[in-house]
Amino acid sequence: MLDDFPTRIADLLEAFTSRVRAMTVDRAAQAIKWVTLGLVALTAISLAFIFLFVGALRITGELAAKVCDCDQSMEIAYGFIGGLILLLALFLWSRRTRRRDSETSS
Repeated sequence: MLDDFPTRIADLLEAFTSRVRAMTVDRAAQAIKWVTLGLVALTAISLAFIFLFVGALRITGELAAKVCDCDQSMEIAYGFIGGLILLLALFLWSRRTRRRDSETSS
């Protein structure tokens, strides 16, 4: 039994450090991984929306230049896309959920 004591102590310390690492470092590493993946996804989606918006403005500007044959084709495109965004915002505003009177008076 006394000969087995150093081995048992080493095994106990290894089990203890493994448990502490699993409760701290592994959880933090997993959280950091998900935050990093979320930031990469957010950046990619943001760039996609920016490129989509710029492309829509360019296409609308070219179409307006062909239709009206005027110098203000980009202003017309900005007005048209802005009007569409305004209509979308008004639609979303009308569909919002309203609080009940009991929640607002508390």
